[in-house]
Amino acid sequence: MKYLLIIFLFISNQSFNQSDVIEFPDIDAKFPGGSEKLQRWISKNVKYPSYAIEKGIHGRVYVSFIVEKNGKISNVTVERGVHSSLDAEAKRLVSTMPKWIPGKHNGKKARVICRLPINFTLT
Repeated sequence: MKYLLIIFLFISNQSFNQSDVIEFPDIDAKFPGGSEKLQRWISKNVKYPSYAIEKGIHGRVYVSFIVEKNGKISNVTVERGVHSSLDAEAKRLVSTMPKWIPGKHNGKKARVICRLPINFTLT
């Protein structure tokens, strides 16, 4: 069975309970090269779980994470999942991303929370 991964890129800030995490920075954190490069990176590195392929499981997994001041990704959390196999793959994928360009607030690098929906689609 062939599969197609469609990525709907939507990066936004959301509330988070840590006081040093900025919800609405002056400059958002971003993947090096922008959205198009992020989509290519995800397409190249995703490993659609064989169990999900066999069972026809598909859907959109919403993952939140913090881009640290040094660009590293931390605190990866599945906010809304589809199935444990797809949720785990989305979390693994985001956790292995290269460093991002950090966000800025009041002229300084800041810890910024982002949200990324990843759509797993079978064809």
